[in-house]
Amino acid sequence: MFPIHDQLRSVFHLEQFRPAQRQVIEDVLAGRDVVCVMPTGAGKSLCFQLPATLLGGVTLVVSPLIALMADQVAQLNALKIPALLLNSSQQPAQQREIQQRLRAGFEGILYIAPERFAASSFQSLLGQLKPRLFVVDEAHCVSFWGHDFRPDYMRLGEIREAIGMPATIALTATATPQVRTDIATCLKLRAARVHITGFDRPNLRYASRFFRNDGEKDEALLHGLPLVQGTGIIYCATRKTVDELTALLQQTFPQRTVCGYHAGMEQSQRKAAQERFMREPGAVIVATNAFGMGINKPDIRFVLHYNLPGSVEAYYQEAGRAGRDGRTADCVLYHCPRDFGIQEFFIGKIGENNRDLKPVHIAQLQANAAGKLEAMMLYAKSRYCRRWNILKYFGESSSIRNCACDVCRGAVKRPPERAADASQRRDRKRQKTAVSDQPLDTAAEVRFEALRKVRARLAKRDKTVSFAVFHNSTLREVARHAPTNLAGLLNIPGIGPHKAEKYGADVLAALESLRK
Repeated sequence: MFPIHDQLRSVFHLEQFRPAQRQVIEDVLAGRDVVCVMPTGAGKSLCFQLPATLLGGVTLVVSPLIALMADQVAQLNALKIPALLLNSSQQPAQQREIQQRLRAGFEGILYIAPERFAASSFQSLLGQLKPRLFVVDEAHCVSFWGHDFRPDYMRLGEIREAIGMPATIALTATATPQVRTDIATCLKLRAARVHITGFDRPNLRYASRFFRNDGEKDEALLHGLPLVQGTGIIYCATRKTVDELTALLQQTFPQRTVCGYHAGMEQSQRKAAQERFMREPGAVIVATNAFGMGINKPDIRFVLHYNLPGSVEAYYQEAGRAGRDGRTADCVLYHCPRDFGIQEFFIGKIGENNRDLKPVHIAQLQANAAGKLEAMMLYAKSRYCRRWNILKYFGESSSIRNCACDVCRGAVKRPPERAADASQRRDRKRQKTAVSDQPLDTAAEVRFEALRKVRARLAKRDKTVSFAVFHNSTLREVARHAPTNLAGLLNIPGIGPHKAEKYGADVLAALESLRK
């Protein structure tokens, strides 16, 4: 019988296990294969780290997350637990030094990336390691039908056989029933114990907001961000959007720490951005999905998706980085018609840089990704409880109580609309679209040029960029209709109460001066 409680207190300095941790650890120590599905922040790492300290020998941890490796090795070493990492971020001299320590009989936890198994220098070493525990982190990457399939993970079942079929634990935060089955099959697990702690995060307040375009998103974000003082993440679909939105927020809110992060930046820039985000209160990081994996920051108060993600799995994983301290946090999804096209573009790129995949496999992956995107769209547009939607997607049937999502709060409910009202609304929309398609007449063109100068002055006053004040399409409609009062201004698409209050007087004054 292993003294797991003594080890928890004396080595990890923790007083009690989180839900399901003890059961998982007991199965691992008994030599059973395990599939462990726990949400972000539920304590997956302890489920293999504690057994590793009791089993002795080498525990081999496969992970695609290089930043996470470095963080966990540093944390383990601080606890006086022997741990090493071996990945492509290290210089050749560092890699040779680590491999020498392994040949000399290192005992402890070794973190490696899946592609390391293809390196001849590591292959010659692999037979000597004889790990007592084999750990596959982010195990959903094994599944062809997962949201983050990685071909390097497909070989892990063969690798496991080559090293003597050690007891194995596969861990993930996001796995549908089909993906869970794939994990057990691909890794060749034997009568695996499956532990699922549940996908429900009651402290997260989910919300979804539809916008016609990115300009409306910007207006909502600039209005809402000052109301949230805590640390937050804003996820964007492209590097270009990250750069533009970071610049906009930095110019608009110079008193607040706003950093950008994406894979196109230099490593030193990414590291500096991450450190500022982790260190400074109320910091906001604008990032692609390259950011966040393994980030151990429990007090993130909001995660906002500026663009529609490609799958419910990706959304759940990224949104789940909020509120890991158990306190209330907001998970808000912005989406507009253009977002769907961005994700379709990404789907078309699947398999482009991987020669190991056959055309039939690429077609299957693209079809799978299209289905996941459709499910994500259904979630975004749903008029049913968002927590219920997430649980249903992952095959869980737990009851929902005291939900604070936007649907359950009544924030997205609309009164029944009579057929006549709907017809009138459609007619107004068609008429509005048919004005907008016509070029400006001479008088409207004069007004448009005058309004552009007003916009530039307002942007300079507010220390922001011009399109954050009004987009050109909005200015054209103002120039076309030349409203004479605030009510008329509010009828212009792209001008809500906030912008009318902030800029309305200046716009109306400029229009009035042109009438004289």
